[in-house]
Amino acid sequence: MPHIGPLPTWSFALGVTTSLFSVLNPISSAAIFAGATAGMERTALRRSARKAALTAGAAMLGFALVGQFIFSLFGFTALAMRFVGGVLLLYRSIGMLYGEDPRERSSENEKAEARSKLPEDFAIIPFGIPLVAGPGTISTVMGMIVHLGWLEYGVVLLAILLNAWIVYLFLRKAPAVFSRLGAIGTNVVNKLMGLILAAVAMQFLINGVKELYIEIQQATPPAVVTTQ
Repeated sequence: MPHIGPLPTWSFALGVTTSLFSVLNPISSAAIFAGATAGMERTALRRSARKAALTAGAAMLGFALVGQFIFSLFGFTALAMRFVGGVLLLYRSIGMLYGEDPRERSSENEKAEARSKLPEDFAIIPFGIPLVAGPGTISTVMGMIVHLGWLEYGVVLLAILLNAWIVYLFLRKAPAVFSRLGAIGTNVVNKLMGLILAAVAMQFLINGVKELYIEIQQATPPAVVTTQ
């Protein structure tokens, strides 16, 4: 459970916000969204973008608020989720760096599925979940809330809301954004996001190893010295 702690620093707030932005990668999501909504009326496009962003934001907020309950319900620890999050983030970042983002590999299928549905349908599934708020995003959020004070916990919630709004802006302006960036610009931005995401993943794993070492040290009974 969160506890009363010191005031969060600006570096903490900036780190949480940029980490979420990197794992959400609205650039990649907007590329898929722009392709799947080609020819859609502006009003319907904005409505779909709003629904997708709200769905992703609600998913992240939900796991941030009830993450501890989920830990208890399924019997795993926050440390396990930190390792899972690190591995998933590292996998996604490697794919982004080498131009093999898992979301892009299924983009054609997602586009075909999206065109066959009403905007109200595909805005929630598959765009809101899992294209925007996928397993890596959820595990990142749950890893962030481990051992936080109430004030830091509030910063994480605000960062989620801010990133959900940023995702909405990217999705709403997706056609205009990608007409200006072009294929080369989009590729460069995706690789930069992948590099940042790789650093976040490694920090998750490093922190997990440190916590695991501390737990092992605390669980190991002290050696009993006998005297003759």
